[in-house]
This record gives sequence, structure tokens and C-alpha cells, in this order.
Amino acid sequence: MLAALAPARAGAQAPADPAVLLAAARPDAPLPSAGTDDLYLEAVINGTPTRTIARFRLHDGRLSATAGELRAVGIRTDDLRPDANGQIALDGVAGLHYTYEVRAQQVRLVLDDARRVPDVLTAHTRPRVPPTSGTGLVLNYDAYLQPTTPGGGGASLGVFSEQRVFHPGGVFSNSGVALAARGADRYTRLETSWAHSDPERLTTLRLGDTVTASLGWSRAVRLGGMQWQRNFDLRPDLVTYPLPLLSASAAVPTAVDLYVNNVRQFSGQVGGGPFVLNTTPAITGAGQAVIVVKDALGRDVVTSVPLYIDTGLLAAGLSDYAVEAGFLRNQYGMRSFDYARSPALSASLRHGLSGSLTLESHAEAARGLANLGAGMRVGLGQAGVASGAASFAQGGGATGAQGSLGYQYRAPEVSIDLQGTRTFGTYRDLASTAGAPFYRSLLRGTVSRPIGRTGSVAASYIDLSAPGSDRSRIVSLSYAALLGRDLSLSASAYQDLADRRARGVLLTLSVALGNDTNAAASIGSDHGRAAATVSAVRTPDYGGGVGWQLQSSESGAQRRSLAQVNYRGRYGDAFAAVQEIDGHTGTALDMTGSLVLMDGAVLPGRRINDAFALVTTEGMADVPVTFENRLMGRTNAQGHLLVPDLVAYENNRVAIDPLVLPVNARLAASSTTVAPADRSGVLVRFHVETFHGAQLRLVDAQGQPLPAGSHATLARTGARYPIGYDGLTFIDALETEDIVRVDDVDPPCAVRVEYPVDAEALPTLGPLRCMPKEMAP
Repeated sequence: MLAALAPARAGAQAPADPAVLLAAARPDAPLPSAGTDDLYLEAVINGTPTRTIARFRLHDGRLSATAGELRAVGIRTDDLRPDANGQIALDGVAGLHYTYEVRAQQVRLVLDDARRVPDVLTAHTRPRVPPTSGTGLVLNYDAYLQPTTPGGGGASLGVFSEQRVFHPGGVFSNSGVALAARGADRYTRLETSWAHSDPERLTTLRLGDTVTASLGWSRAVRLGGMQWQRNFDLRPDLVTYPLPLLSASAAVPTAVDLYVNNVRQFSGQVGGGPFVLNTTPAITGAGQAVIVVKDALGRDVVTSVPLYIDTGLLAAGLSDYAVEAGFLRNQYGMRSFDYARSPALSASLRHGLSGSLTLESHAEAARGLANLGAGMRVGLGQAGVASGAASFAQGGGATGAQGSLGYQYRAPEVSIDLQGTRTFGTYRDLASTAGAPFYRSLLRGTVSRPIGRTGSVAASYIDLSAPGSDRSRIVSLSYAALLGRDLSLSASAYQDLADRRARGVLLTLSVALGNDTNAAASIGSDHGRAAATVSAVRTPDYGGGVGWQLQSSESGAQRRSLAQVNYRGRYGDAFAAVQEIDGHTGTALDMTGSLVLMDGAVLPGRRINDAFALVTTEGMADVPVTFENRLMGRTNAQGHLLVPDLVAYENNRVAIDPLVLPVNARLAASSTTVAPADRSGVLVRFHVETFHGAQLRLVDAQGQPLPAGSHATLARTGARYPIGYDGLTFIDALETEDIVRVDDVDPPCAVRVEYPVDAEALPTLGPLRCMPKEMAP
């Protein structure tokens, strides 16, 4: 029996032909030929059957196989070279030993972990739904009315509005503010643009008003023109930053658990051997991953993997870019069409050269300006992330440069953020051309750490120098803690080291009163002026309701009081407020909402900032609709309900309650998952149809029930329905008048069925006398 298990050792000449030894030990086994045979054998790896049949070649008593066959059974072949016939001899493979058992038709393999293809375990995720967009129009509005003001001025009315047309081909939007106050009536356009996104190519093209992309060391500007950019938001399921390799090995098939910072984030099953966890740890910064499996004796085997995850890095080979061209926008929010006369260009590029190095570049150009810069972000392993950049500018006969350095470290024990930027010479960029102020130097540092179980403390320093202003060097310290289940305390203080008078302190005590109500009291001083505030707030529930806010404050000689009532409903949000400042009273009213034109209907609703769904039950009224198991309302008389606040390009589950439908209603599905495009609406259609159905009591010419097991046939459609005891059958497709035949009785018969117009949902009709066909109506 031992001869039957004789192995061929990798890289060494076997002492004898394993098949010959097996034949000698088992006389009934056939002796392999000295030529070449193709064998189909089950692979057994380290004593565990793989339930995989692979094709092997037996030549002169030695086994070989193609690289594809070996990979199929879990053997790594990337370092192996096949012979001229495409075969890899098993005897020459390092980390592999085998035994060929003729009687069992198996090849028993003993593999080192390095020779095995690791199992890949993936966290369960819902299948991605392709994004869709309907066609329609959204009108968002926010109207703010001040009948009286504390200063005694006249009434004023301001209305923000957005008109948005969405279509599978893109989204067109226009926004602006209309103001009517003391005869100064005007409308100011804010943004007008058309955008098209391609989730497959991860790109977005925008024409019209846009904001340029920026890096950590460059500044964004508004311009009117074109923007083409990589848009990772179109695929929220993609992880764009590098992930650590979480791998371990199990001696036997076992359960595997992953803990990150003592929180379990994955559980699954793994076969024996090496494995890799393809999951995204839900942390940012430093942490510890612990992988737990069982050994052959049932003991826990723990593998610890240190982590540092930085979402600012790009995964190796991944690129992010943006290109803009157009005319700089001036006096945004003040004038509607104030653009520079000469064009401007801007481009940004980020590329993940490796998992720890991301390269960056940025360029800008306009009349009299050229700006070019490059930078990098470097992962330092468990020590954090460092960054640096340099850019150079030329224009107006002068040159300048900017340098930036940064360092970040985040961990449960401490967080550090250091950033520094300094300009040299006459440095300019598109933002400065548009009138934005420029800092000569900016140094910023923040250190924070937890204190106890519920507290944290943070210290920061800012050194700011800008042309035409005094230098500021501000030191600040803050503390926050939960003092109990419902009580919290926060304290902060700052001091400008360049101006001894610029100092302040603030102490705030907050308490949760329950029922979405909170109260707070604060006392402090700023620039030598004492201040105190007392407030209480009740927040309306997302599903709708009433909230309120009361506040009283005193700062120096000024006193201020506020009383406000908020309302959140299905058709929008509103508030009414009364404010008193030093004895002068003012009032304000505000209403926010939207109007949606889609599927031939106009529906009011809450303000729609991004994506939404229009649910239709095809005329069925008063049907409850839920979004991610939250009740959103009931369909109106036309069978419509507007569901706001869907997440663009994500899976969103929308459902109706089928239990409230009439008994004669037929529903194909009561829930669906949709992924709307950004700023667009999707039509969610639940096909609810009613039918005329009835239970028929069929009897023969003598009044006896037709036999059970026979079948009634609706003559109009040919559909057959079984007949049960007492001659009862149910037909779900009746019209006002129908003929029903029963062909499998002797004699065959037929009956005329008249469906009452005023019948209940599912009436019982009969007894109906089924007469022989020659006597039937």
C-alpha cells in the first residue's frame, strides 16, 4: 500500500515509476504503457478534494499538464515555462509534490502556499444597476419675504429659482435670483450650463458656466466655456485609492473574520490554503486589520496587518484629469453677463504611478499669463502622507513662483495636519486675474487627539501674510466631550500673536431634551466684547412635521431675539420668523420647494437638489410608497408620487405596499431598484392592473355540480381553468358577457356568463347551469 503513494519530488528524480509501483502493489491495476496517455484525473490538494477534473498527460511514467489546466485546479504557473508541446512537467515544479493513484483516478498534490493560487473572498454587494434618466422639467424655488426689517426698511422679496431640463442625452440648467426691494427690482443670472456624463468612460462634458478643477495647491475659478473631466462620481462602487493586501492562509476549510480597529467588517468561508480578502476597510488613516481563522485543532489563528489608507492617493495606473477653456466670470452673483474679453485655459492631471506615489500637474494660460506647476503625493507607509508642489508663473513682464509642502497623519490616537504655501516674486494665477486676493505665505498646523472615551482636544496654528494686510499668527485650542448620555460640553480659545487685542474664548453647554429637541447655552468674549447666547431648537422629522427655534443673545451693547417656526411637508419646506434687534422688530417668511413636469403630470414637491424618482401606479390612488424602507407618502388621484433625495448612480430601492391593493388587482413586482443619473429623474412604473374575476359555481343540466378535475375553457381566449369540488372554478379574465365551455365531461357543455357591472371585486356567480352544447346559448 505504501508503494501506491510513492511521490515524485519536485526538482529530483523519483526512485521509481509511481504507476509501476502502484501496479506492483495492486496486481489488478493496469500497467501504464511506456508511451504517452491523456488522463482525466480529480485533483486533491493537501488532502482536500477540489471536485475538479483536469487533463494530465502521462509520459514515461511522469505527469504533465498545460498551464491552463494547472491554474484551473489552483496551481500558480506565472513562473513556469511550458515545453515545446505546451506541457509543464510536474516533477520540475518547486513547491509541488504529487502522487498518481490509478485505481481512484486521482492526482494527490502537496503544495506550498507560495505555489497555490490564493482564493479571493469578496464582500457581498448588490449588483450594480445601470444608470438611467427620464425626460422632464424641474423648477426649484426658494422665496424669502421680509415684510418688515429690524432696521425699519421697507418690505423686500427675494426668489431663487432653477430651471432644469433632464433627458438621457444630458441636463440643461439655469439658475438666478430675482430681488424686489424698495423699487430696486432686478434679476441676476447665476449659472447656465448643459452637461452630459458617460458612466462607462467616466467622463463629463459641460458647456456653459462651470468651475475649474483644482488641486490642493491651485485655485479654482469660474468661467463660461467648456469643461471635460474624468468623473469618478459616476461609479460610486469604484475604489480609486490604493488598498492594502489583506491575505492569510488556512490549514483547513474554515470561517474567516476580518476586524479593523476592533470592528468586524467581513465574515465568510474559505477553503484550505492561502486567501486574499477583496474588501475595502472602512477607515481613513492608520489602523490595524486582524484576520482570524481556525487551525486543524479548532484554535484561533490570528494574522495582524497594519494599515494606512489615504483617499487622496490614486491607485496605481489610475488617472484623473480636467480640461477647461472659456472666459473668466467676473462679479458672480452681482452681474449676469460679465465675462473677460480674452479666453483662458486650465488643465489638471493626477496619475497614480504606484500605490504610494501620485504625480500631479496643473497649467493655466490667459492673455498676459502663463502658469505651470507639478507636485506629488507620497505615501510613507505607516508614517502618514507627505505632499509637495512647485509652480511658476510669468506675465506682465514679471515672473514668480509658488512652493507648497504638506504632511498628514491620521490615527485613532492622534491626527496631525501640516500645510505650508509661500509665493516668491510676482506670482499670479487665473484667480488673481479675476480679482481674488493672494496670500504671500500661509502656514497651517493642526494636532488633535481623543481624551478619555468621549472627549477630544485640538490645537492649531495659522500664520497668514497677504499683500496689503497685516500678518496674522493665530493660535487656537479647543475641547469637546460628552458629559453624559444627553449632555455635551465644548470650549475653545484663540489668540493672535501679532495682535494682543485679537483674542477670544467660547464655552458652550448643550443638552438633548428628546423628541428631536436640543437646548444650548454659550458664553464667551471676542476682541474684549462679552457675548452670551441661549437657544432651543426642535428639528422637523424628515418625513414631515413642525419644528421651531428660540434664541436670545447679547453681544456688547446689542441684544437680539429670534422666534421661528419651521414646517416640513410633502410639497416643500417653510418657516416664519420674528426677530428683534435692540427693540426693533422684523419679520420674515420663507418657502422652498419644487415643481416637476414628467409623465404628463405636474407635481409639487420638496426642493430637488440632485436625483429623484416619479412613482406611478398607472392610476391607482392612495398606494403607500417607500424609499429604502422609509414611507414617503401615498400616490395621488392620478397614481403619482414624487420621491426626492435619491442618490445619483447608486442603487436606490423603491417599493409599494401590495397589501393595500384591491383583491382584483394584479401586480408584476412590488419593488424595484433604480440608479438615476445626477440631477435627473427616473420614472418608476409599477404595472398595477385590475381584472374582472369571479368564482363560478357550475352545475349540469340536472343541477348537479360538475365533477372535480374537469376544466372550464373561456371561449374568447381559450384559457383553461380547473374545476374543484362543488363545481367551483375561478376565472380572472371575464368581460361583461362570456361563453364558458366544459369539454371534458359527458356530454360536453357550455354556459353564458354575465358579469354584473356593479359587482363586488371578486363575486361568486351561480349556480350556472352548463347545458349540452347543442342546447347551449
